[in-house]
Amino acid sequence: MKYRNLVYCKHPNSDARAYLYELPIDVDVSEGDRLVVRDRQGLHNVTAFCDSWICTSKMAQVLCEANGGYSPPARVVGTVSTVTVQQDLINPFNNEEGLAR
Repeated sequence: MKYRNLVYCKHPNSDARAYLYELPIDVDVSEGDRLVVRDRQGLHNVTAFCDSWICTSKMAQVLCEANGGYSPPARVVGTVSTVTVQQDLINPFNNEEGLAR
C-alpha cells in the first residue's frame, strides 16, 4: 500500500482558503512553518495551516477531489528560514568619524 505525507497551507495575501500539498514521506511539518511549494503557477511561499500527516494514496485522492484540487497534490519543495545577522561597527581609527586623518 502506498502512503502520502500531506499538509494544508495558506498563501499570504490571498483568500482564507487552505490548499492541500504533498511532502516527502520522511519530512515532518508543524503548524505555522513556512514552506516553498511548486504548483501550476510556479514557486510560492506559504504557511502550514496544520501539522502534516500521513495517509493512504486513496485517502489523498479523496481529499483532493473533495476540495476541488488536483490529484496528486502539488509538492512542497523546501522550507523558508529566517536568519538574523548581528553586525558590530568597528572603528579602527578611534575617532568619532571612524576615518583616517
